[in-house]
Amino acid sequence: MEPFAFTAVDVLILTGFQLLSTDGIYPLLIMILLPVLVGLDVSTRRAAVVLACTLVGFAVAVLGDPVMLRAIGWPETIFRFALYAFLCATALMVVRIEERHTRSVAGLSALREELLAQTMTASEVLQRRIAEAIHDGPLQDVLAARQELIELDAVTPGDERVGRALAGLQSASERLRQATFELHPAVLEQVGLGPAVKQLAASTAQRSGIKISTDIDYPIRSGIDPIVFGVVRELLSNVVRHSGATTASVRLGITDEKCVLDVADDGVGVTGDTMARRLGEGHIGLASHRARVDAAGGVLVFLATPRGTHVCVELPLKR
Repeated sequence: MEPFAFTAVDVLILTGFQLLSTDGIYPLLIMILLPVLVGLDVSTRRAAVVLACTLVGFAVAVLGDPVMLRAIGWPETIFRFALYAFLCATALMVVRIEERHTRSVAGLSALREELLAQTMTASEVLQRRIAEAIHDGPLQDVLAARQELIELDAVTPGDERVGRALAGLQSASERLRQATFELHPAVLEQVGLGPAVKQLAASTAQRSGIKISTDIDYPIRSGIDPIVFGVVRELLSNVVRHSGATTASVRLGITDEKCVLDVADDGVGVTGDTMARRLGEGHIGLASHRARVDAAGGVLVFLATPRGTHVCVELPLKR
């Protein structure tokens, strides 16, 4: 309402000034700027009202100045009024286009959020199905085979081959459990993102031997939690597979209504050429997560660091 009110007041003031002055050419020149100021108001209806009032005010100001009428004559007066009317019509058209553009941007933004939600839902459903298939299939088979070997070892103790097989099956079952957790972390649904990230960092450290510290201050639940967890999972996976690091850190918190994630390590670091080469080789994991972050209105950036890699992710919260 403010641009509308201010412009209406300007019309009244300039019209009154013109009527109170003789040969008031300067107020008329200033009135020419009023249609331009209407562009500040994105409502077509309000703009039409203001421009109509402006046009009437312009006509009253010109017709109410006898000195100006004698000086320029009726043909010139009609021409100036028509020119001013054209200027007002152009301003109204600009406001209309701006309003349609604003609506289009809002619609595209809503569509982007809807597509992101659908993509995340489809991805989560697929990951849940894979996790359930692993848990109900291969994992149960491994556990059953391990139980049979335990019973066999009780009957024939001391067989080294049985011991090695038991150790292998134990390792396989732990890996399968870890895979099901990473694909579908039940803790993320049960207690939230913070504990899920802590558990992921702890299991990654135990599996890889890398010392991973965590600093988590994230007491809320948000619609972006699955995106953030996916990014943490991908970054820690890259630390284990590519960095050669001995230590890493994960920080998760909230700053200015944004979720802020920092993952750093003391490994070999990542350059733009390395990222391009991995992408060319088909390693699209981080690129896909960056696309999700961008679609959610966030950013994923690599920060300069003397050693290793430092990735910062910021996402607006959606509660």
